[in-house]
Amino acid sequence: MSNQEANIKLFLEQCNFEKKNYNYLLTGTNGSEKLNFVTEIIKRYFFNKDQIDLKDPLNHPDVKYISLPIYDKSSKRIGVLPEADRLQYDYGLIDSLDTNKIGKEIVIDQVRELTDFLNLSSYLDHKFVIINKCDYLNRESSAAILKTLEETNSSSIFFLITSELSSVSDTIISRCQKFNYKRKEISANYCSYYEYYISSLPIEIVTEHNSILSKLETVEDDISALNKRDLPALTFTDKWSQLDKLLIDYLINLFSLLLKGRYLDNKTSEIYKHLQQKIILDEDKLINILKTLLKKKSEYLNVNINKKLFFDDLLIVINNEL
Repeated sequence: MSNQEANIKLFLEQCNFEKKNYNYLLTGTNGSEKLNFVTEIIKRYFFNKDQIDLKDPLNHPDVKYISLPIYDKSSKRIGVLPEADRLQYDYGLIDSLDTNKIGKEIVIDQVRELTDFLNLSSYLDHKFVIINKCDYLNRESSAAILKTLEETNSSSIFFLITSELSSVSDTIISRCQKFNYKRKEISANYCSYYEYYISSLPIEIVTEHNSILSKLETVEDDISALNKRDLPALTFTDKWSQLDKLLIDYLINLFSLLLKGRYLDNKTSEIYKHLQQKIILDEDKLINILKTLLKKKSEYLNVNINKKLFFDDLLIVINNEL
C-alpha cells in the first residue's frame, strides 16, 4: 500500500460524509502531498456517490480552491497561485509569475466569495472548500473564515491545509478536526545537517532547484566561523541574501535541532553531534537566536524589505548571540 493510500484509508475510517458539515485542519510537512491527498478524497467522493470520474477536482463548480492571489500589472486579482508555484514561492525561489505579482497573503475578499459559492445548490450532497495554506490568512481573512466555519448552513466540507500549526489561530483550530498527513519515513544515514535538511524538502523543490540548494551546504561552516570569531559577520551578507526565505527556514531548523539536543532519536542525534563539533552554544543563546529568526521570518513575510539590509541585520544579531 502506498503512503497516500495509507493516509486515505485512515481518513475514510474517520469520515463517511454522512454529516452535513465537516471542517478538517490538515497538518503535515510542507509539500504537494496534502493537496494531492485532498483532491483524491474529492475524486473518490464523486465516484462513490454518483460514479463520476472527476478528472480535475479543483475546477469543478462544487469545489472552491483558495490560495495566494495573483495580481496583474493594474493590481487586479486575476487568479490563485498554482500548487507547483506556491511551493517555490514558499521557499523564496520565485516572487512573481511571468509579469504578474504574487500576493503575500490570502485576503478577505477571497473569503467573502465563499458566501455566494456556498449559497448555490451543490450537484451532490456537499460542496468542498480548500484553503492552501491557511498559514497565509491575514487577520481579517482569518476572522472571516472563522465566522464562515461557525455560521454556514450549507452542506460543506472544508479542508484547511497547513504546514505550520503555530501560524493558525487557536479559534480556527478549535473549530476543526485535525488530521495529520503522515509522510513516508526515509531510512538513511546522513553525514551532515545539510543532507538531513535536504531530505526533508519536497522532492519537486530538490529536483528543480538543486544548484541553489547546494549553496546551503556551507552555511553551518559560516555559523561556525561566526561562533569562533574567525570572520566579520557581514562577510556572508551577499551569499545569505541570495538564499532568501530558504535560508531562514534552514537556520530555524538547524538551531531547533541544536536546542532539542539529547531528546533527539538515534538517527537525528548523530546530526546533532556533528553540529556540536562546529557550533557550541548554551540553551539560552539558542532560544534567543530562534526568537530572532522567527521574528525575522514574520518580518520577511509581511513587510516589503531591502534584502541586503535585512540580512545585514540578521547576521549582526546572530553574531552578537554567538
